[in-house]
Amino acid sequence: MNLIVVDLEWNSASRSQKVDQELASLMRFEIIELGAVRLREDLSLGSEFHRYVTPVLYKKIHYHIAAVTKRTQQSLREGVLFTHMIDDIIAYAGENPVFASWGTADADVFLSNCHFHDVAGDFKFRALNAQAVFSGLAEGETSGNQRSVEYALDFLRLPKDLPFHEAITDAIYTARILARTLEMELTDHPGETVESLLKPYIFDPHLTRQLESVVTLDKGIDVVSFLESREYTCPACGRKLDLAKTESGGYWHTLKTGKRWFAAAKCEEHGDIEISVRKARRSDLQRYTIRTLIPDRPLKIPVSHEEKTPFVWIDPDA
Repeated sequence: MNLIVVDLEWNSASRSQKVDQELASLMRFEIIELGAVRLREDLSLGSEFHRYVTPVLYKKIHYHIAAVTKRTQQSLREGVLFTHMIDDIIAYAGENPVFASWGTADADVFLSNCHFHDVAGDFKFRALNAQAVFSGLAEGETSGNQRSVEYALDFLRLPKDLPFHEAITDAIYTARILARTLEMELTDHPGETVESLLKPYIFDPHLTRQLESVVTLDKGIDVVSFLESREYTCPACGRKLDLAKTESGGYWHTLKTGKRWFAAAKCEEHGDIEISVRKARRSDLQRYTIRTLIPDRPLKIPVSHEEKTPFVWIDPDA
């Protein structure tokens, strides 16, 4: 597996600079720095890649971005154009890369920048959410925990010897977390491989992975009965989904009575699909948001609100 751990820093609009709204809608966040490190097959860290990128849309640094990254306005002029950087990162990545990042936002922002600049149209890569890998394998949690890089470093007893919120150092930290998590799992499960452990967490960022719709039901209509009678389609290809039955014989799990429901489904081409339904807040109407999602981690039925137990931190070295 050609695994590249990537981290981005980006800028956005601010009150002090006016940006054409039509252009802004095409690229909400503009990359100003990209760092990457290769994770070798033996899980050691390999060659590094780092570029500062000069913005062309959001040319004034947002005050919050400046505070977090310690970047200055002057520093935004010390870089290369995105159109030049993209050629370098493609050459560095090589064939069939998997871009791992902390969360899924980096892949989305990278693609939005490519589309805005109309470059790398034929560059295909798969993505991996390293945060989900850490939560699923190191903590044993499949959803709900939005852990920070620093939390994961502390949990795994890894050194914090580099500055945070710099693209290259955050990429190195993420690579260390990913490597340590996989090493621990391979030790406990010697029949597994890196590929088999990561396969459920790899997704295609080029697909439309999520669709949402809002429905308003008339008074007296039972929500679950309505959901049972409705058809659902894959967000990527539009195929009709096959829903998995629950132990009670229906399709829907009630996570919070009268407010939240969940169903597991499968697409013939794109595999597991999550369907979640949430009642609108602060509304007297029976208005519900229905979301279908291709997940970036193994599908698991969420624990209902009534059954949840407090999270207990487990020391991995205990």
